[in-house]
Amino acid sequence: MADEGSDKAVLERAGAYFLSVVEASRDCIRVISADGFVEYMNAQGQALFEIDDFEGRNRRKYWPDMWPGDSRALVEAGLLRAMDGEASAFRAFCPTAKGEPRWWDTTVSPILEAGRVTRVLATSRDVTGEMRSELQRQLLVNELNHRVKNTLATIQSIASQSLRNAGVDVAVRNAFEGRLMAIAATHNVLTDKNWSAASLRQIIDGSVTPYRGHAGQLTITGEDLMVSPKPAVLMALAFHELAINALKYGALSVESGHVDIHWAVEGGDRLNIDWTEQGGPAVRPPERRGFGSRIVELALPGELGGQVEVDYRAEGLHCRISSPLSALDKVDAFMQLPAEAGSSRDGRRE
Repeated sequence: MADEGSDKAVLERAGAYFLSVVEASRDCIRVISADGFVEYMNAQGQALFEIDDFEGRNRRKYWPDMWPGDSRALVEAGLLRAMDGEASAFRAFCPTAKGEPRWWDTTVSPILEAGRVTRVLATSRDVTGEMRSELQRQLLVNELNHRVKNTLATIQSIASQSLRNAGVDVAVRNAFEGRLMAIAATHNVLTDKNWSAASLRQIIDGSVTPYRGHAGQLTITGEDLMVSPKPAVLMALAFHELAINALKYGALSVESGHVDIHWAVEGGDRLNIDWTEQGGPAVRPPERRGFGSRIVELALPGELGGQVEVDYRAEGLHCRISSPLSALDKVDAFMQLPAEAGSSRDGRRE
């Protein structure tokens, strides 16, 4: 009769079907006792971890002790949860027995008999190639972010000097530099998120807050949402243009003025953003549409697949942006900017 603690005894109790499945697996599979000691590891697991003497060096070893210090806490937490009857998963680093660096995705599940945890099943898959690819991707993204930031700074410097030497009006120079700064601010937010998405709150805050005179002039409310890169950049430009217009002619041009920006998801799939100005000078519509108007009223709804309504009410400008919620995830959407820029004759929108 097989020794009660041997591989054969463990597998005899588990059954032939379990044995065939375990041995056919391409992953490392361990059976761990209820007190956390390794009882069994399949042949593929021994090969993956480059273990030549499982019986002599690994059997009856406390499983978390087989992982390096940085990973041990994750392993022990997963083991304890399994002992409490709950399955879990983690990704952690553990070199092979011969010192080869490896990353593993591991699932830990309780084995129950009569409602009681008698053993734990741990399955580890080698994801080293995936981790190396991710690290390489991150390295390239960081390098790209660095170069783009340097490029934006260079463009801003060249533009500033060129426009100044050409005698271009200060207002035009400031408007151009402000637009570059809005793009740069959104770029920084996207960089923090590895260019996956940007926070709507951060987009609006970064585009508008620099133009308020004091904290009481601006209110931003709404449950935060994530916006993919292309719509994020255009939204930053649009809110920058609204803020500049308010600073020159609207609520932000006087101490008593106030801008309220609020958004909400309605009907489960519709995003509505309201820009409302109060307490500023009497508003009148511009005589002609400039760059800012085309960004807000043409480019933005085109990118978001929605509508933008601008109401030049006497008591203060009101702008409503309405779009499908799905438009915030349009990673591959083409960002259409106005083909030409201009300034209105009375300067109401540039």
